[in-house]
Amino acid sequence: MKFSLIGMSGSGKTYWSKKLQKKGFKVLRCDDLLEKKLGAGFKNLGYSGIRDVARWMGQPFDGRYAKKSQEYLTCEKKAMEDILSEAETCQNLIIDTTGSVIYLGNVILNKLSSVSKVVYIRADTSSIEKMFRLILKNLKPVIWGKSFNKNAGESNKQALTRCYPKLLEFRSKEYEKLADFTLDYRLLRKSDFIVEKFIELIK
Repeated sequence: MKFSLIGMSGSGKTYWSKKLQKKGFKVLRCDDLLEKKLGAGFKNLGYSGIRDVARWMGQPFDGRYAKKSQEYLTCEKKAMEDILSEAETCQNLIIDTTGSVIYLGNVILNKLSSVSKVVYIRADTSSIEKMFRLILKNLKPVIWGKSFNKNAGESNKQALTRCYPKLLEFRSKEYEKLADFTLDYRLLRKSDFIVEKFIELIK
């Protein structure tokens, strides 16, 4: 069995990949490989870890954001190409994607669908609000695509707050189009929802 987990950052992809790993699944985690792809140049700037990726990339209203976000997506695409190549030779595999996987283009997404069953973990209100707080503090790198614009007279925070629902709406539609299965965050967080139930739902 091969599964890919997709959804917003904070929806539980890594949480469930770790649980499935304990049941014998091999996990290929895009975030881990992405940090390696960013490489020594990233470390030379004094950055390390996913929070520092957010600092390096900045927010969509920052002057450097357009360039850095494209560099980020280029690295993510290379990371996913490596993961998908390895996935072809693996059994009992989980691919833990980033929230921005939907921006990588049809070649990557079609390959993801061909090598695995794609599982969309749909976030609930509490996890969405938590994610937005992290965005405001610039603790999570976020690809906004065409979902951000700043109106005259708006503060940066006001613009982020207004545009975040647009980002969620766009991404939700894209995740659902890509997914073979959709599972709700709240269902997966129930105390009696064990790994075996997860596997049974997506077989």
